Amino acid sequence: MGNLVSAENVEPTKQKMKKEKNMASNIEVLGHALGGVGQNTVYALWSGFITAFYTDVFGMNPAVMAAIFLFARIWDGINDPMMGILADRSKSRFGRYRCWLLRMPPVVAVCLVLNFTVPHFGTTGNIIYATITYILMGMAFTSVDIPYWSLPAAMTSNPEERTKIFTTATLGTNLATTVGNMLIPILLVTFGGTGSSRAYFITAVIFALVGFVLYLTCFGLVREHVKAPTEKFSFKLAIKSLFTNKPLFCIMITNLVINLAFIMKMTLNYYYTTYTLGDVKLMSLMSLITLPSILLGTAAALFLTKFFGKKKTLLGLMAANLVISIIFYLIGYHNITLVLIMGALQILCVGCSFVVISSMTADTIEYGEWKTGQRNEGVITSTRTLITKIASALVGVAVAIVLTMTGYVPNVEQTASTMNAFHFVVALLPGIVMMIGAIPMFFYPLTEKRHAEIVEELKERKNKK
Repeated sequence: MGNLVSAENVEPTKQKMKKEKNMASNIEVLGHALGGVGQNTVYALWSGFITAFYTDVFGMNPAVMAAIFLFARIWDGINDPMMGILADRSKSRFGRYRCWLLRMPPVVAVCLVLNFTVPHFGTTGNIIYATITYILMGMAFTSVDIPYWSLPAAMTSNPEERTKIFTTATLGTNLATTVGNMLIPILLVTFGGTGSSRAYFITAVIFALVGFVLYLTCFGLVREHVKAPTEKFSFKLAIKSLFTNKPLFCIMITNLVINLAFIMKMTLNYYYTTYTLGDVKLMSLMSLITLPSILLGTAAALFLTKFFGKKKTLLGLMAANLVISIIFYLIGYHNITLVLIMGALQILCVGCSFVVISSMTADTIEYGEWKTGQRNEGVITSTRTLITKIASALVGVAVAIVLTMTGYVPNVEQTASTMNAFHFVVALLPGIVMMIGAIPMFFYPLTEKRHAEIVEELKERKNKK
């Protein structure tokens, strides 16, 4: 009972926080979530369908495509941390992070359309074009993604409020991904089919406009209430905050592994529904069926972490997903109803996991400040974006290997071995890969109690200045 806080102590604390104006309003929480909807509307098309576009429309060799993805991720290893540092050092009347939601959305929109445009520069020229536009899109996306996920730490200093923002934002991003994956196949078929360059171009224009409007809506509604540090920014301390942050290192590895499992599944869904299940429109139905899973998984994260803690909740979700994946694989792919149900259960576990991971990553910000004396929201948040991109690149390579080894030929009926390979990757592999991510969690030292102690110590340090 010694860990319980009395109501008398809690209420004055809340009143003090409101008095200091470092709490986010419900409108701001909603505004931040809408920005996430815009973000993942763009990302659903770019990450989920660029592979299919390159192989089936652009006519790109899978090995060349994998090389482009790897080269882009090598560059991201430099670009993403630098963007985090740039965001932390930003100064404007709109704040450090919010200003990027005004500056960069037009660039993101243009780059998305360019990524889904087929030029006529010849084989070599088209590959060069694809490489340049893909890298530019990655940089543009990063310039919004890092500030966006850094905003919660600048919107409020209250850990519970911050978890609320992350939960709402994750719900928005998951819904955007789900609805996007549901609508994209329908739009492609409507505008000319999955093999039509025109269909991809028009769909990209629509998604770019939606993302642009929602980015600006987020900018208009959110505010930064936590004052930026007055100390001079130190590049050395920013780097130190990464390399001395053991909790961040652990959660980065786990996040990478879970992203590998999730992105691999989402990327192969196009090939799985088109060839193994026999109808690409089933991808839309699959997304519709998983919508309740997204809502339930996101809502469950708040309750599960409250009763079991973040670390135990994450480990439990990984174990549950492995069991579901084994059952999914064993039942095969001939019963469409069971395929849809098992896929929805997988998404429930993954969606809930991403909420927990976002909250755990935010907790490492205070840990890094405690270790170095400098607060680096942007630098630490940049690791989240970088992890997602690295996972996407590795998935791109893995998909290229799968397509090559199974003898995949675009736009024709596939062999039984190819269809079975797609089923293995979609059904069983996510559970195996995600479970590997449990290993770093056994070394994760930042419990809820320890985080609260660090926050209190940071407050004492500031009061002494």
